[in-house]
Amino acid sequence: MKQGIPLKSGIIYGPVRSRRLGRSLGLNVSPVSYKLCSFNCVYCQYGWTDVHTLDTKPYAGDFPTVDDFTSALERILIEQKSEGIDNITFSGNGEPTLHPRFADLVDIAAELKKKYYPAARLGVLTNSSTVIMDKVHSALGRLDFRIMKLDAGNPETFREINRPCPQVDYQEILRYLKSMPNVTLQTMFVDGKFSNIGERQLAAWIERVGEIKPIKAQIYSLHRPAAASLLKEVPAEKLEEIAARTEDAIGVSVEAVVATAPYRPYTSEPGQR
Repeated sequence: MKQGIPLKSGIIYGPVRSRRLGRSLGLNVSPVSYKLCSFNCVYCQYGWTDVHTLDTKPYAGDFPTVDDFTSALERILIEQKSEGIDNITFSGNGEPTLHPRFADLVDIAAELKKKYYPAARLGVLTNSSTVIMDKVHSALGRLDFRIMKLDAGNPETFREINRPCPQVDYQEILRYLKSMPNVTLQTMFVDGKFSNIGERQLAAWIERVGEIKPIKAQIYSLHRPAAASLLKEVPAEKLEEIAARTEDAIGVSVEAVVATAPYRPYTSEPGQR
């Protein structure tokens, strides 16, 4: 039986109330019939990765087209004009920057945001694996915010927790993250069968965060079903302890993002296309 929650069934989901992003409109630009990602994270809410790659050419026909993306986003922005949106965020079923025309989608979304929701911010939740690609790197720079994943301070923990495809190189990700301005790091801490909260792992993570020098880091733990069984949520008190320790050690602002209510599966998602 597949662990995790069902994949998003369309391009647009929400607006939903996000722990980190307020009233956020999600943009799912990944395939909807299977999970395609460059990582196979043990904690992923969508379960294990079906197609595990950085090379999306063989699967290009499974991604939403530029025209479908444009019409879906414009339609929902018109519908939501009186409701309010804080952020428009590329995220979804897998790694959004793997879309073959991600850079074009960024430009289209920026134009539509400017026309219908100029006060909203446009950004991405990304696992950072594609920062080595020039077109993606450039497109990321045109967003209002970039929330970049860094769950591990060393290659061993990276492989255990994130399980990247063979083309992904941890040191290359670090090199590019260090060169990118105004990055927000996101880190999922887990415990149990797989863990990244051991003393050696935390010390290495704090050191990497200090090297990257993000504008802030957001740390959180499990709130939805995970791909791997026997994972444990890291308590809020531990997250707060990690945040305080990191701030004291390297001076980077760290926000512990804690769920305020138990997880409840969506029965419907307003605006989903």
